[in-house]
Parts: sequence; C-alpha cells; structure tokens
Amino acid sequence: MPQFTSSPASPATASVLSSGAPINIAVIAYDGANAVDVFGPLQVFSSANYVLKKMHPDVGIAYQAQLISLFGQQISLDTQTRVLADGLIGELSQSAPDTLLIAGGKRAPEVASQAEIINALQSPIQQTRRVASVCSGAFILASTGVLENRQATTHWDRYAEFTVRFPNVQLNIDALFTQDDKFYCSAGVTSGIDLALHLVQEDYGRRAALETSREMVAFYHRPGGQNQFSSVDGMTPATTEALIKVQEWINQHLNQTLEVSQLAELAAMSVRNFSRKFTHETGLSPSRYIAKVRLNKARLMLEESSTSISRIASLCGYQNSEILRRLFIRELNVSPSEYRKRFYVKP
Repeated sequence: MPQFTSSPASPATASVLSSGAPINIAVIAYDGANAVDVFGPLQVFSSANYVLKKMHPDVGIAYQAQLISLFGQQISLDTQTRVLADGLIGELSQSAPDTLLIAGGKRAPEVASQAEIINALQSPIQQTRRVASVCSGAFILASTGVLENRQATTHWDRYAEFTVRFPNVQLNIDALFTQDDKFYCSAGVTSGIDLALHLVQEDYGRRAALETSREMVAFYHRPGGQNQFSSVDGMTPATTEALIKVQEWINQHLNQTLEVSQLAELAAMSVRNFSRKFTHETGLSPSRYIAKVRLNKARLMLEESSTSISRIASLCGYQNSEILRRLFIRELNVSPSEYRKRFYVKP
C-alpha cells in the first residue's frame, strides 16, 4: 500500500495505512449551531477523501464523518436549516471516535452552562485521540475543564466574555487555530476549515492537505491572523460630558501629538483624575484609546479610499509609513498593503 507522504506517519496514519480503516470524525452540533462551523470541517474531510482517492486509488476511504447531536435527533442550525444527526452524544461513550469537533454558534455559551451536557462530554473527550472546537464551541470545550492552563482561541467578538468566564485559559485571540497537547481550538467560523486542513496534514501529510485546499479553492495557509477581521468599531463611548468632548477632540486631531496632560486640561481635570475616569468609562487608558482610534482610522481609510499609505500614516498621526506598517504587522499580522488588498472595495 503506497505512502501518502514522505514525512513520518502519525499513529493514526500508520493505522490507516496498515489496516485500511478510516479515521472516524464526530462533529457535535445543537440547535443554533453555526452551519459553517458544522459543514466547513465536514466538507474538508469529504474533499480529502476525494483527493486521497485520486492520489492513491488502491487505498480505502480516509475519513468517516458523523454528525452528533447534543439534544434530539433533529438539529435546527442558525440558518433555520433542519438536519438529522447520525447519533446522540450519549452514544459516543460506547464507541468513541478518533477525532471530536465541537461546533460553535450564538447559543454556545448558553449550552456550555448546562451541566448535563458538560457531563455527557467528559467520557468521549477522555477516550478520543483529538478534541477540537470551532469558533465559540471553545466555550463548551472550556466548560469541561480540559482547557485550564492551556492555549486556546475563539471568535474575536467573544474574547472579553471568554476571558471573564475562563480566566485560567491562555487565550490567543489572533490565532486562526491553536493546539495544546490533544486539544485544538479554531477562531471565528471559517477558521474551522483552516483547522480541518491542519488535521488532514497531520494525518496524511502536507501534499494531501494542499491538494484538499486546492480542491475547495481555499487557503492552505491563510495569511495573517484573526484580528484583521475584527470590528473597526468597538470603541466604548464615554458618558461624562467632559470626556465625550475629549473623545471628539481626539477623533478630530489624530494627525497631531496628543498628550494625556493636554487632554486632561481639556477636560478640566488633573492628569491622575482624568486617566482614572477615562479608563473607567471607556475600558482603555487614554494612551491605549488613542492608539486604537488611530489604528481604526487607518483601517477605515484603507478599506474606503485609495489614499496612499504614506498619506494615511500622516493623517492618523504616525511619523511615517514604516511605523504604520510595523504596527499593522504587530496588531493585525498583515501589512497595510495586504490589508487593503483584502478589504478595499472600489466605489
């Protein structure tokens, strides 16, 4: 039987090559689960079957996937699409799959609070070789306790809620996916596809994963991290009249040097009192708030105009375009020019 890759085979791959048995994948869903969280990874494994069969006609099916419900047999996804599950969560304790994926969705934090569900997941998680979450499915996985003191990620918009609820999880908000021992987490929605491609690479090698991504017309390695997709808004408005005035001043004078002492004087407060009240009302220190407003302004200009990057840097208060470039790479993991390529739409 031919090898799929020249690199050393993983234990699961070695088993498949020697026995011809497929790798069993169980995707867990529930009412309100995100449809892409469910079917994105499932399509990766299906496409991998097609690709690997073309590469190695004498090898059997690579993956056998099933949809598992946390509740009833019928699942109503957030698209209002109703699907029938292949099985229920209680049945996994009898025959654990090789890989377990937990889909995310707007109801995921609520589902993560249901003790009976978390208890039902304990045995399959312990028996399964790999366990992964997609998007906000990380809430459900974290509620089982297995992510304590481990690296993880989730949707960028759930970051604050997740860190409050699971303070001992080492959350990497920019990562498209993370791995810590046998536990994997992917970021928002379509990053479940990125993670599934990574699992294919683990199982059958780089070439199999690359050809699967080509078959799906998807990125094999998506450039940049999750932060590039985060909201440009997200700034908390102040409630005190004096601080509202300061926020308006900042927005109108981004191209100037903005000192905290100057802003405190504008608010008719001492620097210490101003910094304390500003941080309390906005959730950010004055300097961090200014930095975020400048970055947001630069992002909006890249998205909405053809203004040169050097001009954008100047208008947003950066000394030169190189400083802006370094900031984008540090904060968003992409350069300003790459960011514009992805998000600028000509009027």
